[in-house]
Amino acid sequence: MKKIIVAILGIVSLLLIWGNICLAEEIELGGDISHNLFYLSREGELSQNITQYGLFLKKNIRGGKGKVYLSFKGGHDSIRKDSIEPVKFDEAYVDIYLKNTDLRVGRQVVSWGTADGINPTNYINPRELSLTETEPGGKPLAILKATYYGKKADMTGVIVFDFEPLEIPEELEIAIGQLIPGFGGFPSPAEIENTLENMEFALKVEKRIADWDTKLSYFHGWEDYPALWIELQPGLILQFEGKAQYQQIDKVGLATAGSLKKVGLWSEIAYVMPREIEEMRNAFISFSMNKPYLQAVLGADYTLGKIYVEGQYIYYQNGSLLSPYNQYETGEDITAGNYLMVQSSYGINQVHSLRLAGIVNLQDSSYTLMPQYTYAINEVTDLSLGAALFLGEAGTEFGMLKIIDFINLGIKISF
Repeated sequence: MKKIIVAILGIVSLLLIWGNICLAEEIELGGDISHNLFYLSREGELSQNITQYGLFLKKNIRGGKGKVYLSFKGGHDSIRKDSIEPVKFDEAYVDIYLKNTDLRVGRQVVSWGTADGINPTNYINPRELSLTETEPGGKPLAILKATYYGKKADMTGVIVFDFEPLEIPEELEIAIGQLIPGFGGFPSPAEIENTLENMEFALKVEKRIADWDTKLSYFHGWEDYPALWIELQPGLILQFEGKAQYQQIDKVGLATAGSLKKVGLWSEIAYVMPREIEEMRNAFISFSMNKPYLQAVLGADYTLGKIYVEGQYIYYQNGSLLSPYNQYETGEDITAGNYLMVQSSYGINQVHSLRLAGIVNLQDSSYTLMPQYTYAINEVTDLSLGAALFLGEAGTEFGMLKIIDFINLGIKISF
């Protein structure tokens, strides 16, 4: 905790000094600090005792010609001490407003999706799925984004300066080692050279059609996680060799959002075309896709008085919603993932509110439930009590996660 306080004071001092020496019309400093306890109900032990904070500074450039944004975040977990950095540089970018064009350059998160939480068309920033992260988001990258506002449609172009992949999940290698004795793990994949040919870029055209926001987009780049497969080496003794390689991809997507009477509606569809890796054709076991696949989300929401209800259907032709990897043998077809995601909230009054969220795997009938109660102590402070329950038969997707059923107690102060 002492490290966090020192870090916050240091960052605030730096931002205030920077604010005094930079020309601006307005300066806005804000952020939040939270503390959460996660208790594993089946194991009977605390899994996380974590304090997190976020700080941001926004400055409008004189004359309304742009904006400067800078943010930091970090935290400390007394149980999983190395799971979070005390101080982490988050986003830092400059907005420049021209006649019909907006430019944004720097570390930033680009969001093009219309669905809630699961966004197949948010191609650009790497994002890890976490069941305990209170506000999961994409990893900021060094990006140049330009948006042109035309009379008939808006066009956005994005160039990513550096490819920043995600690491192979340690849990995957442990699980494979238990199934295949003597498996030595996967090697570190060869780094992607920072060349023009390897550069990631994306394009989006946005237009309002008959009261519907419609976005057509394209992405060329690399999968965030490396492609993985296992080869069987010939010999008297069976030897299994893990292989890893970053895989180039192209994605085409369509996202829409609108309403029908009082019902909000949205859709997101992405067609993913991985660049085929020849070595994977004859792999003993593959964990990554080597042929095109589809991802889609269809959703709707409705508000009746103090009650809000939302539902989303999720289709992942590449398999699991929870894991970037799916085990299959050469020639075997992967079973597409079909999910129903629902949530509802009820504001009892200005102080008390309830929320219930859940995800159902329609293939194996396993599911998770996440209830939460929030008590607003004042306008800037919330106290919450929640839980996550994983239900299903042994071997099902959510049933296998029963061991991490947890209860969460948290407090958050925003300023």
